[in-house]
Amino acid sequence: MSITDIKKMLNTLIEYEDSTITHTMPGLMELVYSKASQTFQITTLADGNVSLYDDIDTACDALYTIYTLSYHNGFYRK
Repeated sequence: MSITDIKKMLNTLIEYEDSTITHTMPGLMELVYSKASQTFQITTLADGNVSLYDDIDTACDALYTIYTLSYHNGFYRK
């Protein structure tokens, strides 16, 4: 997954902020956008850790890092 793909996904969540959309990478993480707090919420499924990001760039960086590390370590495959 490229940074461009991740940014498109994040922009889509903002565009449809009145809907509840959850992106899930099975066994890895869940991503949602909260209109009320205007934050992206990333939950890592292995430990249940929840991280909040208030802008697209930092959320994108976090998602890319999680995905890339997991992919290269063999934990997640497309």
